[in-house]
Amino acid sequence: MTASPPPDTGPLTAVARGVVGLADAAQSSGFRLPYPPSLQLALDRVVLDGLSRRVAVPRGVPELLVWCREREPREWLPVPPGFLTDGSRLISRTAIEPTRTCAELASLGPDGVLEQEAESLMAKLADSCGSIPRFAQCRDFLIHRPVVLRFDPTEMLQPSRAQAWRLVKDLYKPVPDHFPAEGLVHSCSGCGLLAKADTADGPWCEGGCASEDRKLDVSHQPGQALALTRALRLFVALPGRTELEVRSRLGPRSGPFSVDLGVHQIPGPGRSPRAYLVYDRAQPVPAALRAAEVAERFGGHLDVVVPDRGAADRTYRRAFDRALPGGAQVRLWSVSEFVTHESADKTRSEHA
Repeated sequence: MTASPPPDTGPLTAVARGVVGLADAAQSSGFRLPYPPSLQLALDRVVLDGLSRRVAVPRGVPELLVWCREREPREWLPVPPGFLTDGSRLISRTAIEPTRTCAELASLGPDGVLEQEAESLMAKLADSCGSIPRFAQCRDFLIHRPVVLRFDPTEMLQPSRAQAWRLVKDLYKPVPDHFPAEGLVHSCSGCGLLAKADTADGPWCEGGCASEDRKLDVSHQPGQALALTRALRLFVALPGRTELEVRSRLGPRSGPFSVDLGVHQIPGPGRSPRAYLVYDRAQPVPAALRAAEVAERFGGHLDVVVPDRGAADRTYRRAFDRALPGGAQVRLWSVSEFVTHESADKTRSEHA
């Protein structure tokens, strides 16, 4: 069994990594020179691929970025049918930021950069914490506070937060300067991530919250705002909101299993513990490939739990299931399905 992406997606994932590299470049305030090596290498791959297929190619990095914003990848890159959802872009047309699709693609394959970065940072944090309970406390701290709009040292020195803050403070950085606008910096109360108040389509947030859930918090002092890295915001804090809901509904039975991967487990009387992982992903096919890889790494069945809104989309569920490699021990659940099933299973065990 292999969980690798199809080989002809190489140019696509390379472009995604290049876009993320540019957006995260130090002091980046938009797309400008000098371009990071990853983006220039991505352009080279796109040009070579286009020449071999005898199709139009971008004439340079600026045009490549325009294509990422204005065109679906399948219009100019070799993308397998059904690999991405309709309407996908690598750069948001209104916010001019890498999309969640871009971040997920940048994490695919052996050269993946974002999700792997999040895993590495979580593993290092676990080592620093020295115990699972302390690590769990610090991880929850990050989930609750991916963005700190108004940093207050006094608040962080309170007994309930001081220990966690001491261990996680180096994971926070100043908010990238392409987010503040007119002296304001915003975060979304729905997903907790960074946001922009004024785009052509109205407010925008990194988590892709529905308009009814997208209420923005604001700080008038962007120099005091802090945020986790993009990797931690998208691959720990974003799914962490849903994970907190799952864990609260399951109660104390749920505990950490793999600290770097974010896998949890539920002990079951008379049967092996059940492992689950919470995802919040825009793209079902890349999500399935990554889930299969995680399941293979720890060698067991893995339940993947996604927000109800995602699992309710039959197209999403069907694409996820079809993308799983043969023999992958992975099953997709919505939050409601998973919690209801586990509660019923627990009741049956208690009455057995």
